[in-house]
Amino acid sequence: MIKLKKIPDIIIYLVLGTALGVMSKYLDTITVDGSWWTITLDYFADLFTRLGIWILIATIIAAYSKTLKRAAINTFIFFIGMLISYYIYSAYLFGFFPTRYFILWGSFALVSPLLAIIVWKAKNNILLAFILPALPMGLLLSLSLGMGLFYVYLKYIEELIMYVSLCVVFYKSPKQITISIVFSIIVAIFVSQISPFHF
Repeated sequence: MIKLKKIPDIIIYLVLGTALGVMSKYLDTITVDGSWWTITLDYFADLFTRLGIWILIATIIAAYSKTLKRAAINTFIFFIGMLISYYIYSAYLFGFFPTRYFILWGSFALVSPLLAIIVWKAKNNILLAFILPALPMGLLLSLSLGMGLFYVYLKYIEELIMYVSLCVVFYKSPKQITISIVFSIIVAIFVSQISPFHF
């Protein structure tokens, strides 16, 4: 039996990304027939079409990578595996390759190493841990809440749970996480006001 520790990180994250890409596309093909099984699969299909779950997974990969360089490579490899498998499976199912969408999401994958570096520093640098966690946390918070000038409402409880999970990932001390939460709220408000995308 092959021990997981002996498998290079790059292979693990490539396989993980590929598997999640295929699974995400497969979930899109499920027809809900009223049974608890198809309803459950449809729930996960909806969850995996949203940005939040991918932010959570990528943040965890980057934060717990052993070095900054590995964080960048692991995150990039994960997204490349996920995108290629997702769109190749789409082409297999529907007979065409959606080049435009592949290029769009591929551009996000190209930026992912930079974002992974920010996350790794947020997790592993004591001084930066007060401010940098606010970026992924704030982005998740903006996805979980609907915010206007005089109102706030819960859009997705799952993304709010993911936000709390990132609070745990980045926690170093009560003071540090409190400051990070305050900054994440500011980031969330800013993102919700200026983002051209609505996920």
